[in-house]
Amino acid sequence: MLFVDDDELARLLADVADPAGDLAEAIRSVKSTNPGTNYFAKVSTACRLWKLGDQAQPPPVLPVLAISVLAATRMHSDGHVLSTNYYLRLAEALVPGGTPTQLGELRNDLSAQSFIDVVYMWSALHDWIVAQNGRVGVSTIRTDEQRLTRIGYPLSQALLKRRDRAELTRFFRAMRMKTSGVPNEDAILRGLDVWTTAGRNQLSDTFMDALRSDEMRPLLGSLVRAFAEAWDGLVITSDGRRRLAIKLGLDPEQMTARWLFPLQDGAGESVKLSGPSGTDQTVILSHRPPSRYYASDGAPPVTPELVLQGFRLRGEAFTAEFPRSPVLIFVSDPQTGAWSTSAGITPFEPHLIAAVSSESASVERLIQRAAAPGWVVRNQGRNAILPGFKLFVDVRFTDPHLLAGALRDDPLLRSHGVAPALTPRARFVRGLPLSRELVQNTYMVGGEPDLLLPTAEEPRIVLLSLNGIEEVVTASGFPFEVRRFPQPEGVVEVVADGQSLSFTLLSESPVAGAPVGAYSFGWSREGTLEAATSETQIVGAVVTTSPSCGAHLVRRGRETWVLHDGGVTKRCSEPGPPSFLNGTGFDYIPTHFEVTVNDSARWVAQRTGGKWLLTELRPNGSREVSADFDVLRTWASTADGANGPAFWELQIGLIDG
Repeated sequence: MLFVDDDELARLLADVADPAGDLAEAIRSVKSTNPGTNYFAKVSTACRLWKLGDQAQPPPVLPVLAISVLAATRMHSDGHVLSTNYYLRLAEALVPGGTPTQLGELRNDLSAQSFIDVVYMWSALHDWIVAQNGRVGVSTIRTDEQRLTRIGYPLSQALLKRRDRAELTRFFRAMRMKTSGVPNEDAILRGLDVWTTAGRNQLSDTFMDALRSDEMRPLLGSLVRAFAEAWDGLVITSDGRRRLAIKLGLDPEQMTARWLFPLQDGAGESVKLSGPSGTDQTVILSHRPPSRYYASDGAPPVTPELVLQGFRLRGEAFTAEFPRSPVLIFVSDPQTGAWSTSAGITPFEPHLIAAVSSESASVERLIQRAAAPGWVVRNQGRNAILPGFKLFVDVRFTDPHLLAGALRDDPLLRSHGVAPALTPRARFVRGLPLSRELVQNTYMVGGEPDLLLPTAEEPRIVLLSLNGIEEVVTASGFPFEVRRFPQPEGVVEVVADGQSLSFTLLSESPVAGAPVGAYSFGWSREGTLEAATSETQIVGAVVTTSPSCGAHLVRRGRETWVLHDGGVTKRCSEPGPPSFLNGTGFDYIPTHFEVTVNDSARWVAQRTGGKWLLTELRPNGSREVSADFDVLRTWASTADGANGPAFWELQIGLIDG
């Protein structure tokens, strides 16, 4: 990229009072003085002589190209995007403070003949970069827009500011370009429309103006595609460091909150970062398998201020960022056993939503209107996990029309992430994959994947083709179930929104033998579970009947009881860690353990301090309530007469109410 604006010049030439004027003076010192010759004739001649040499260095044209881009950024900065303004801005950049007559004459000369030399210089630089075979990167110099064959070169370079280039690496990751390839320009532009929906992931005003402009949009698509082809797969921040996206972890049961730092490939075993601005803290991140998060030492405590304002931690190679978040969407996190922040709503999955007081009423209205029954408001009480935030637990969105209607009436919530996670590019999710270690997108017959279609601010109609069978569907952020249209074994071709995808259906895995990880544990002669060897006595078993007992997962570190029919209560002892973990080389204690339940079990009750957490055992799922009454005595009273169960339900009803 050759991006130059006034801010970039000031950064490069911090000791020069007028960097733009200094650049203009350098160019005027070599301008042509012969009547009838083009303004840049001397520089153009020098470039032609350079072509006759060894071309070890770039062509001697960079100052001219830089000022041509500077003029393009000034054209955009005052709100104009008409190509007819460009030559006046270039004249003003070359002769700062020139009279209207001088600027008018120079503008006419540039637009008529002189700028042809600048086009030649851009081509020379492009050819030189290509000839280096990647040594200096990949060229983004191009223009495929016929109306802008001259000024398209500087205009394209002016569209991507430093911050835009950093933000686009996040877009490329969202588009899965490293694994799925770089799509065509139309698909990239459609993806950008989605990715920047309703204020999320906004790029610079210059970039957004070009995205919305019929004249500049094709040029922008060409440039972003060129940048995508040169992308190395790393997500970076505006300061050029690799980006580490901080998550917030929440455990409402343990009443704890902490920052989570996902592992980064190629980062090594530890990362050192400086604390938030204005502090002298040092944060050390250490990799401790099997967790996919770093263990952090010195991380700042979770406070409402940091959540609302966001913060950064900077190191030599990484910048860790947490964005400002008045509303947070949490999903269940298998790594922590609790909740962690997500970029948006996952349809059908349970969520925990935390909303700051000023937004909590809007969030609650949306949940009341669009969420499935079963959600509850979590009262944080005096020792709140997130002071100033209201917590909504077990929130599930299962109806795309209800959610779209509720968001339409309160569009501001979209910018806070209260919407299905954006899908810039159609992709497959879920399904029953086969032999993933061998090939991608292979599934078992009957276990076809779901299809996520590119979303927009409002649901839209998309023509979907499955092996030539066309179906009109709605793209709403909710997955389309491909298995509704059964397919035979073989390749299934999918065309959605102009994008072609495919997956393969097989009746069994093409890989002989057991899947990776199968039969890796077994029981020894002594009855202990350990890594399977040739001496292992039992690996798996044939089960011909359903067990009479089931199991329910509960949190460790609490007093645990199972409440049975007839007022019976039975206390459960907490087992130690599984013995097979002893030889793994790391300390790991699971956060949960199994409680055996049979047909007479109705509730699991756990006490921590003076609070009880009750989980009702239902065939179609569980219900959780917290209670501060004497649970054991109240349950025992249900065995006394016909009014006992009604008395219990009355107590629960008071809590739910």
